[in-house]
Amino acid sequence: MKQRYSSLFFLAIITIFLSIGCTPQRKMVYLQGNASILRDTTTFSMRIYPGDIIAVDLYTVNPDAFPGLGIGNDRASIIDNRSAYEKGFMLDRNGIVALPYIGNVNLNGLTINDAHDTISNRFKQYIDDPVVIVKKLSFKVSVIGEVTKPGLFYVPNEQLTIIEALAMAGDLSTYADRTNLKILRKTSEGTIEIPVDLTKKEAFVGQSKYIYPDDVLYVAPTRKKAFAQVSVATGVFTSILSTLILLGTLYVRTQ
Repeated sequence: MKQRYSSLFFLAIITIFLSIGCTPQRKMVYLQGNASILRDTTTFSMRIYPGDIIAVDLYTVNPDAFPGLGIGNDRASIIDNRSAYEKGFMLDRNGIVALPYIGNVNLNGLTINDAHDTISNRFKQYIDDPVVIVKKLSFKVSVIGEVTKPGLFYVPNEQLTIIEALAMAGDLSTYADRTNLKILRKTSEGTIEIPVDLTKKEAFVGQSKYIYPDDVLYVAPTRKKAFAQVSVATGVFTSILSTLILLGTLYVRTQ
């Protein structure tokens, strides 16, 4: 009888360790659910705010007449290795940017398209048929937590999905909790927290579909990581406990 109880106790210890260390497959697979198409009308709207850096390029028939903004064919092919801060125009704390020839322009809260129209209309007062290109250079996001390559990423495009952001960070690590992601986003009312469960298709719709400039994407770890990173003291204690159980089992068998 004692031998039976000792064996059951030993099996219980093994079962507990395995249950802590293993992660069910359903928590590892992305975008689970039925195959129906998710209807989502969420659109991405890039806006410009105080502190942002924008690029403003002006194409004219005579670009040499507008140095600083005019772009000639010979200069368009030159590789510009300057930082965004060096080659762009920064909005002040009121959302106003100072541009050559047209002076101060209020772009606070405008979309890229609206900013383009505003700047173009100002240039039309001095230039016939100006071609203006406006880009946001300060599009950066932070991806931290359980990803392969956490860090600060600058986005060369004007649109970024959550899947693309995770791809830039090398995808989730083995210890990532795919049901527990958070997007920290700054709004006019303050910072909001958007929970994301990547195991559900709903993660790719609504507020979590797109990543916006200055968003922080955090991936929480699973309990498996805490178990894998036990301290040396805990490891020694576990080894001693296993040895005592083994010795106890052998002792009972010899009686």
